Amino acid sequence: MKSTGYPDLDDLLVNEQDLIFEIELLKYDKPGEFKKETWQMDADEKLSNVPSLKEAGNKLYQQKRYKEAAEKYAEALGCLEQLCLHEKPGDTPWLNLDRMKIPFLLNYAQCKLFLGDYYEVIEHTTTVLEKDKVNVKALYRRAKANVKCWNPKEAREDFNRVAVLDPSLAKTVKKELVELERLAKEHDAEDRDKLKTLFK
Repeated sequence: MKSTGYPDLDDLLVNEQDLIFEIELLKYDKPGEFKKETWQMDADEKLSNVPSLKEAGNKLYQQKRYKEAAEKYAEALGCLEQLCLHEKPGDTPWLNLDRMKIPFLLNYAQCKLFLGDYYEVIEHTTTVLEKDKVNVKALYRRAKANVKCWNPKEAREDFNRVAVLDPSLAKTVKKELVELERLAKEHDAEDRDKLKTLFK
């Protein structure tokens, strides 16, 4: 007999015996309690699941549970992405689904801003702005993230665009720009100090 490479399996092949399996029940769902994973849902189930995910995300956001809220928004985005795959890009159903992503992308970006994941904020708000160039929320959140990633030029451009698009935010933008200038002076001073130590 050719060896399997495992002595215990070789022994089982020679001396056949009944195998006993132990199964541990980890969870039991009563009828109607089973929650399908997104990949198990059909198109109608995915679409009807989106509003409840938004509601759950919003509740978690209000409770300042930003990580869990972001997960709900991401799940909703996943449903919409999967639905888009069944439509022809540019057709009306695809465009409608694509537009539905905007509030979820904005909410997700806001959660990530609170969580300090600034590059993700930039990525998702940029996606929104590709769909809606005058979205003030996306511009403002991207500007805040650009400050944190120290992209002062991009932050300034976004803040100035916010003030133009929504004059009611001019005062808020002015404060942000004053703070940005203060940070820029700090950065310049730090750079000068580093250069001094290099040439000592």
